[in-house]
Amino acid sequence: MFSRRMSLGFAGAISAVFLFSISPQATAADPASDLSSGKLPNLLGPWQNLNRFKLAPVPGAPYQPVSDLAGFHHMDRGVDANGKDFSGNYYVGDYTNPILSVAGSAILKKNAEAAQNEHDPFWPATFCYPFGPTALLQPQPVVFLQQPDKVTIIYERDHQVRNVYLNVPHSQNPQLSWYGESVGRYEGDTLVVDTIGFNGKAYVDRYGTPYSDQLHMTERYKVSPDGKAMQVDVTYEDAKMYAHPWNSVIRYRKGNVLPTEEACAESAEDPVNGKLNPIPVAAKADF
Repeated sequence: MFSRRMSLGFAGAISAVFLFSISPQATAADPASDLSSGKLPNLLGPWQNLNRFKLAPVPGAPYQPVSDLAGFHHMDRGVDANGKDFSGNYYVGDYTNPILSVAGSAILKKNAEAAQNEHDPFWPATFCYPFGPTALLQPQPVVFLQQPDKVTIIYERDHQVRNVYLNVPHSQNPQLSWYGESVGRYEGDTLVVDTIGFNGKAYVDRYGTPYSDQLHMTERYKVSPDGKAMQVDVTYEDAKMYAHPWNSVIRYRKGNVLPTEEACAESAEDPVNGKLNPIPVAAKADF
């Protein structure tokens, strides 16, 4: 299961989204007039993630995201000063981080030990699954469609889409899902996204920091005054996996290239170990 780029008109579709959102023919019910007047933050993008798969810490915050376990340092693949190819270890997470509950620490320790043996923790995008909370760390471009009743977040990779319904309460019993149930509101120049109802089937970062169906994730999107950068302050609360609520920062820069279509295509080759999966063979003929 691997990802490959295919140009099948997705960029054109996104262009249509942009035109719809900023059309001068927009009615009073369309947020375009509020965007142009500065009453709402203009989130259109496209935005390019700068986090390099890691949740950045909030300066001065009492609790910080998981980082490298002592004695380990993840390094992206590249070349050294002599041109020699190198790469650091896999993402070995610090399971002693005080944000973790006993249950959360046990899961991360298992993932850290696997990473020490060069087995990467489960990363949804690698296996064609919905991103879940890891959507915030996807490196491909992201665009936002702002409408009166909702904000649609569109990720380039695998056509993943999140719907944030504005100015409505959460369902009493939301159905658990990969992306959960997101409701939102504008607070001045900030879009606040409140999400519950996650199914707990992935992790929140590359280290394999767990979450459960009790995760409550709050994102606060704010664009810089010059419109060239965007910062997302994220709060994670989960009584099963975390001993304390904790925060992280996601940073984006304004891109100059619209998203293209990047579809996840299944393959007989395992993307982690490079081995070929066996092709199923029927034990007996169907007819």
